[in-house]
Amino acid sequence: MVNRCTRLFTLLFFCAASLSAQKYTTQVFDPDIRTLQIYLGQDELQDPIIRMGADDSVTISFDQMSHNFRDYSYSLQLCNADWTPSDLLEIEYLQGFNQNKINDNSNISFNTTFDYTNYKFQIPNNDVKPLLSGNYVVKIYETDSPEKVVMTACFSIDENLVGIDGRVTGSTIDGVNTMYQQLNFTIDYTRIPINDPKQDLKILVRQNGRLDNQVFGIDPTYITPNSLHYEDNRSLIFEGGNEFQQIDFSHIRNFSGKIERIAFFSPYYHVETLPGSGDEYTPYQFSLDVNGRFKVHGQDIWSESEIDYSVVHFTFPRSEPFLDGSVYVAGYFNYNLLNNNNKMRYSFDRNQYELDVVLKNGGYNYQYLFLPAGQTNASPTRVGGSHWQTENDYKIYVYYRPYAGRHDRLIGIQTVNSVTN
Repeated sequence: MVNRCTRLFTLLFFCAASLSAQKYTTQVFDPDIRTLQIYLGQDELQDPIIRMGADDSVTISFDQMSHNFRDYSYSLQLCNADWTPSDLLEIEYLQGFNQNKINDNSNISFNTTFDYTNYKFQIPNNDVKPLLSGNYVVKIYETDSPEKVVMTACFSIDENLVGIDGRVTGSTIDGVNTMYQQLNFTIDYTRIPINDPKQDLKILVRQNGRLDNQVFGIDPTYITPNSLHYEDNRSLIFEGGNEFQQIDFSHIRNFSGKIERIAFFSPYYHVETLPGSGDEYTPYQFSLDVNGRFKVHGQDIWSESEIDYSVVHFTFPRSEPFLDGSVYVAGYFNYNLLNNNNKMRYSFDRNQYELDVVLKNGGYNYQYLFLPAGQTNASPTRVGGSHWQTENDYKIYVYYRPYAGRHDRLIGIQTVNSVTN
């Protein structure tokens, strides 16, 4: 009996530990939900980062693919620097109520081939207001089933207490002006007293919003009074990749980018993109992009509710499939995740990788990535080349938790562009 109780306790302990270690990302769990967006204010191209004390808000929008109204609610969860749940109580980081309905802000589509109902709301609002800086996840669920989360949307609140000065160079430990970019930066914490900066600060770096190759928890190269220096750190060497591919199908005739044609095959419009191409020898090609982001819009329409959806067909010709990994079409449209929603399948009949995705009409950036089997860090090199000249955004997050502190404050964010730095 004692052994059985011991085993049961151990099982419950590890289950609880597993749940507490969950890391949140922006993603959708319900196949009937599409185009989940979270952005600053009214600008779909701006990351959802609120400045502490400013009159900012983040907008959350999504479509439920029918005209059957559903009653949705949401709650907020404060997270640690690594996006695991914080141990703080709701009353410590929220003002107001933490279970709120969003059904008052819904619009039904019309004149579209795909039926959908759009839901949109902002945070903070009259019902709830976050009180602390840091990472937050919005859990959205059907009101009658709060235990079943259908999507999560992540945003951050920044105190802006440290200065971050960064630069990107083609000179790395692995050579000069090759396929890699080196990120170097300095953190100036003159405005906030930090007793042990090496232990109290946590750093997160993301390239173009990607999650698979993000860097977390790096140590400074050296420390001077009131500043930390991250120089020639091997963990901050990134493949430069190539510029993002672009398509804009906001109009069935006036389209642009890598689109071969748009055709109507009842009951939907189909967007056929130009075949992807490239390998590690692909030369660098400049293109003015938005580093993986997308914007929903439509031409010659009167209302947002008239923006339709299309079936977008991606192809990547190859005489035979890769035997040591998989190919993905990646970008913000899939929340920078690598999963079955954007994994390409190889067709032996047509000798190409293929992916069909239903996307809301607008302009999209995307890139092809190769993920080696058994790994989590994808590479653009084998399916598009990699170059030190490529224009990329590197976003640096600085979190602070002093000794005996109970949550990770976000005290600084800076975006470093590889061309304009």
